Amino acid sequence: MIDTGTGQTPVNVRVYSDGFSKDHKQSFISWAVAVTTLTIYTGWMHVLIGLMLASFFSRTCLYVLLAVWATTFLPAKPVLWNAFCRSWIFQTWREYFQFSYLNESTLDPAKNYIFVEFPHGVFPMSELVAGTLCQAIWPFFNIYAVAASSVFSIPFWRHFIAWLGGVPATPGNFKKVLKKGSVAVIVGGIAEMYMQHKRKERIKLLERKGFVRIAVEAGLDGGIIPVYHFGNTQVFDFWPQSLSGFARKQRAGLGLLVGRWGTPLPRKVPLYMVSGTPIPVPQVDKADMEKFNRTVDEVHAKVVAQLQELYDRHKASYGWADRPLVIE
Repeated sequence: MIDTGTGQTPVNVRVYSDGFSKDHKQSFISWAVAVTTLTIYTGWMHVLIGLMLASFFSRTCLYVLLAVWATTFLPAKPVLWNAFCRSWIFQTWREYFQFSYLNESTLDPAKNYIFVEFPHGVFPMSELVAGTLCQAIWPFFNIYAVAASSVFSIPFWRHFIAWLGGVPATPGNFKKVLKKGSVAVIVGGIAEMYMQHKRKERIKLLERKGFVRIAVEAGLDGGIIPVYHFGNTQVFDFWPQSLSGFARKQRAGLGLLVGRWGTPLPRKVPLYMVSGTPIPVPQVDKADMEKFNRTVDEVHAKVVAQLQELYDRHKASYGWADRPLVIE
């Protein structure tokens, strides 16, 4: 189901990735590869900590640890590596999560957009999986991403994110990649790692206006697109929650991912990404600060409202008719 004019899927149609169907069953080999590689990726901090401890007793572990950390000296530039995204390993990830998506509008490849994605949750698993499929969902687009700066201090993760088009989340980097294409940003960030709730979705947005300021200053011709990832908050729990205040000050998630079987393996939860319609963003010169701030507030209010409406329109189709979204 592809629009031959734009290469995009028809609007308001739920599509399961890689040509699969809702009833598709993952093969054992595909499942085993997904479980192994997902555990390595999401449990990477556990691996590093294990190597650090083992290095006190084993010279081999020490050399391995030094070799791994040495990779942080290699440049990690956003490359949008198509072959990397098309890797069969990522297909096994999408199968594992039964990843599906729905777009409410057809986008113009000649324009740039900011995709504001929610929720970050304990770990942005759905956003990561979606990132491997961006070039299939939106062909002819260059979609970069801004991610927590702390991620780019961690070996392996820094290059992994860069190969998906990610850069550290600074205003300068945001503006730079926005000149080259569209940008995806997970607005809630680390704060949402400590906002898990059994009966409702909680996200951080009411005071998060930085992305809108950049959009209004740049004069975004495509607009801001709200995106919600259903199921992402169910993939992991985070422990201990008592570190939330200190973690926010350090701008880093401090704690352990608790997933399937109490391990850092993500729970096998269906992930469903829904993208809304673009919200127009006028360009306003910051020299007129009163008008600039007023415009930022107006656009931000539309993002909040449209994200809530987007969630409410699609929650029942995911099986969450009685699970409300609380925007904080």
